[in-house]
Amino acid sequence: MKKKRKGRITVVVIVLVLLLLGGGAYWFYRHSFGGEESAAYVQSVAAVTGMGGVGMKAQYNGVVEAKNVIEVNPSANMTVKECYVSAGSKVNEGDPLFCYDVDDLKLSHTQILIDITGAENGLRTNRDQLESLEKRLKKAKEKDRYAIELEIQTVELEIRKAEFDLRDKRQKADEMQKLIDASKVFSPVSGTIRSVRDNSGSDDPFGFGGDDSNAYITIIAGSDFCVKGTVNEQTVHTLYVGMPVLLRSRVNDDVFRGTIYRVDTDAVAKDQSGVYYDGGMGERASKYAFYVEPESIEGLMIGQHVIIDLNAEQTQSTALMLPAAFLIEENGNYYVWAANANDRIEKRRVEVGAFDEMTESYEILSGLTAKDRIAFPDETVHAGMRATETAFTDPNEQPMPEDGDSFLPDNGMSGSFEEPAFDLPEEDFVDTVDFGG
Repeated sequence: MKKKRKGRITVVVIVLVLLLLGGGAYWFYRHSFGGEESAAYVQSVAAVTGMGGVGMKAQYNGVVEAKNVIEVNPSANMTVKECYVSAGSKVNEGDPLFCYDVDDLKLSHTQILIDITGAENGLRTNRDQLESLEKRLKKAKEKDRYAIELEIQTVELEIRKAEFDLRDKRQKADEMQKLIDASKVFSPVSGTIRSVRDNSGSDDPFGFGGDDSNAYITIIAGSDFCVKGTVNEQTVHTLYVGMPVLLRSRVNDDVFRGTIYRVDTDAVAKDQSGVYYDGGMGERASKYAFYVEPESIEGLMIGQHVIIDLNAEQTQSTALMLPAAFLIEENGNYYVWAANANDRIEKRRVEVGAFDEMTESYEILSGLTAKDRIAFPDETVHAGMRATETAFTDPNEQPMPEDGDSFLPDNGMSGSFEEPAFDLPEEDFVDTVDFGG
C-alpha cells in the first residue's frame, strides 16, 4: 500500500512540474514571440514603393509660389508716413513704395543748423581772442607774460572743444539731411506686391503670406513660378532632382508637367501638421520641402493649391522598386520581414533585379507583390512576431490630428488635403533689403 501511495505522489509531482514548465514556456513564448508586447509595424509594399492600391504612385500637396521673393523693410528708427502700394500692385524698378515721416526730423535738422551757426560764431570769437592774446604776449613785460600765457592756454582749450562740437553737429546734420532726402523708398526690382504689413496684420489677398514673413513689403520678382511640396523623412529618398511629375489642379481637370529641381534635405519644413509616428518607436517623422519647376505657367497663379503626382512615368516603368533599406542580404541572397496570412512575421526570400542608384532601390522580380506587407528590418524584428499596421506611439505624447491626412491609405507617402501654410523658399530664394538703420 505504501509503495502504491508513493507512486501516486510521484506521478502528481511529475504532472505539476510539467504543468509549471509548460506554463513558463507559454509565458515566455507569448512575451517574446507572439505576445502583445512583441509586435512589428508593417506597411504595404505599395506604400513603401510609392505605388497605390491600383498602381498609382504617391501624391503630395503643393502650392504655387514665386521663385524669387524680395523683402523690403523700413529703417528701424524711422516711422512710415505713407505707403504708395498695396497687395497685388504691379511695380517697376525705381517706383516709390513708401515714405517716412520726416516732419520732426526736419525740425531737428533746422535746430541743429542754428546750433552749428552759433558754434561757428563762438569759434570765430575764440580764434580772434587767441590772436589778440598772442599779439599782447609779444609786447608784454616779463612780469605779465605768465598770466597772458595762462589765458592763451584756456582759450586754446575752448577752441579745441568748439571744433570737436562743431564737427559732431555737422555730421549729425549731414545724416539728417540724407534721411530727409531719402524719405522715399523705391522698389529694387520689377514685379508684383505680394503683401504689405501694417499694425493690424498683413494686407494679403493671396491669403498665405502673413505669418511666415515679418517683412513690411514683400515683392514677387519677375514672373517665374515654382510649386512647393513636402515629403517625410522615410520617403524623401524616392525623390530626386530631375524627376518628372504631374501637377493636377484641385478645382478642375487641368494637368501641368513639371520637374523636381530641388529637394531641401538641409532644413525641416515649417509645416509639421502632418507628422506621424514611425516604426513603432514613438518618434515623429520630419518633413522636408521639395520644389517643382512647371514646364509652363499658363493657367497657374500664385497661391493656387495643386496635387503633385509622381505618376509622370507610369507608362514607361511598371517595375516594383523596393528601397534597399528594407532588404536583408545574407550570402548573396535577399530577404524581407513579411507578414504572412496569420499576421505573423516571417523571413521571406525575394529575387532582386537591377539596382537604381538614383533612388537606392532594387527591382523585385519575385517573392513579393504590392499587396504584401513588410516591416523595416531593425534589430527588434524577428520571426514569429505579431504584425500590426498601427504604429506605436508614446503614451505621453498628445494624439495627432486625424483630419484628411492623405489622399491614399496612410503610408507615409501621401499628401494631405489640409491647406498647407505658405512658406517662403529659404536661403538663396529670398532676398532681404533693409533700407537704413
